[in-house]
Amino acid sequence: MPHLSPMSWLMAIITFWTIMMLFTSNIWWTNLHTFETDSHKKPIADLRPWSWN
Repeated sequence: MPHLSPMSWLMAIITFWTIMMLFTSNIWWTNLHTFETDSHKKPIADLRPWSWN
């Protein structure tokens, strides 16, 4: 294992944390309301309110 300096560890942790925050927050705040009720009875538009673009 190559030895990394503390700054490299900091940058890796910050980068990983920001990427995970972006993905998890995007999934969480867009899909939280779909898990509260039965999502099978909802239309596709309400189930997927966001686009992949």
